[in-house]
Amino acid sequence: MRDYLQIADSGLMLFLVSFTLLVVAAQSLLFIRTAWRQGAKIGLEQELMKKSMINSAIFSVVPSLPILIMLVILSNSLGRYFIWLRLSVVGSAAYESMAANIAATSVGLSGFADPNFNLVAFATVMYVMTFGIVWGIVFNIFFMKSLDRFSKKMKAKKNNFVPVFSAALFMGILGLMSSPHITNFSNIPAISAFISSAIMVFLCSIIAKNAKFKVIDDFSLPIGMLFGMAMAIVTTNMLG
Repeated sequence: MRDYLQIADSGLMLFLVSFTLLVVAAQSLLFIRTAWRQGAKIGLEQELMKKSMINSAIFSVVPSLPILIMLVILSNSLGRYFIWLRLSVVGSAAYESMAANIAATSVGLSGFADPNFNLVAFATVMYVMTFGIVWGIVFNIFFMKSLDRFSKKMKAKKNNFVPVFSAALFMGILGLMSSPHITNFSNIPAISAFISSAIMVFLCSIIAKNAKFKVIDDFSLPIGMLFGMAMAIVTTNMLG
């Protein structure tokens, strides 16, 4: 049933993914060089720019932890290379898992972790993941400047529309992704993972606030994810 992994983990897939990632890495280095030259041009000290780069690199580690966790989870079903590409360029931990599940259920499976996952399901997952997220890039190319002007205009008026609208969008996305799991009362491990991870994130926030240990608040998301997965394992074992 897992013969599709011969393609997913093939040398050709590694070459295609590596080539794409090298292009993205080259773009990043180009932007760094351009930013460094512009900083020197406007009179920024080199020591200050080096410190900013180091701090940015360090603080990038925290948001990457959930991505690394999802990379391990998805690699078991989707192979090592394609999901590496997805989570390295434009994908996110939440989107990729949701898209993979939607694609897998569309071909009659229970999800991307279904033991009957096959080549047809793998190809469908690749198509859905890629086609579903490309529209954000297209939108940015054609409409980002207009959206940015609108946002600046609303902020200049000291209007609460932008922050309220952004919060509403975030809550809508969160509800869309979580509702299928927390409303499926037959899936006790999923419910226990959702509730326990939410409680852990809340506790991290309280500890960070009362103990003045802010760094734990920065790690609250990966801590919550790990705790939720642990509780799902415990609950599954308890249910037999």
